[in-house]
Amino acid sequence: MPPDSSWIGDRFLQETLYRDSKVKTEEPKTRICGVCEPNQTIISLPDPRKIPLDPVILWDALDSRETTRKYSQDELYRWELSTLLHYTQGVRDKENGSHFRTVPSAGALHPFEIRIVVNRVTGFDSGIYRYLPLDHALVREECYSGDSASVAKVCKNPVLIATSAVSFIWTAVPERMIWKFGQRGWRYLFIEAGHICQNLYITCAGLQLGMCAIGSYGDNEINCILGIDGKTEFCIYMASVGRKQ
Repeated sequence: MPPDSSWIGDRFLQETLYRDSKVKTEEPKTRICGVCEPNQTIISLPDPRKIPLDPVILWDALDSRETTRKYSQDELYRWELSTLLHYTQGVRDKENGSHFRTVPSAGALHPFEIRIVVNRVTGFDSGIYRYLPLDHALVREECYSGDSASVAKVCKNPVLIATSAVSFIWTAVPERMIWKFGQRGWRYLFIEAGHICQNLYITCAGLQLGMCAIGSYGDNEINCILGIDGKTEFCIYMASVGRKQ
């Protein structure tokens, strides 16, 4: 008989209790995210530091943050996509081999890969792209068979993906966190996914764009579309973005 949800939740909490045991093994080769493969072409994005953004009062952005499930058919501009990527996973400083980004991460390890599903962004063909934070650039995931329609089909509400201008898919690489923090690192993965998604919400509010966080999707199906195994890397969160109607 399969365990009930309370047993699963209790086991997760017990297995991931904080233990100051100095858990450290050899750093994994997968620590650095967003590596360009030899057969991929880097697509540059506008420098976020040179984009003349209108000043936004933080309190206003927080107060106006909302979930939007209906989008217009208008495109996003390239500079808007650049801004969204920078303020959700962009590198803002480098020091002693660490990369400090616009979101917090335990040990500055940043255990995520960022993919976007483009429907309507000026200058981009529709398809799936992967973000390279260290270069602030994108690469087209040509080797994968997924597209907007296939991603939409595995979501509980496929319209969110199908009608969005762009959707974000965050995948976690546990080894990047576990090597240093042991089983406690599993908690950090889910905590940090929330940091990223909230940053996207606030950035969308500042740009007057609509957004909806997505947690209901077929895990195995989306992992298959992305060409990942669901163990060493798995989809942890998604979100759709577009202009409000």
